[in-house]
Amino acid sequence: MQPSLWGYADGYPRQARNGTPVYIRGQFAPLVGHVSMDLISVDVSDISQVQIGDKVELWGENLSANRVAEYADTIGYDLITGISQRVKRIYLEES
Repeated sequence: MQPSLWGYADGYPRQARNGTPVYIRGQFAPLVGHVSMDLISVDVSDISQVQIGDKVELWGENLSANRVAEYADTIGYDLITGISQRVKRIYLEES
């Protein structure tokens, strides 16, 4: 399976600043550099045993969209509604 890459073409906020948190292996790591069309860069130097293929939460259960939105001078609603059609969706039924 090819790794998922996120950038502003996928709905990640282009204006997200350095330091915007992402959640990896139970820890927060900062975004570094500019958000490009197809990827972001994250400083994982303080996360032990990080590996290619590890799941990364951009916002969700451990990291709210509102917190990420603060780093992009917007609101969480803008992030959620801005996710592009390029992103695979999984729909769950309530049981």
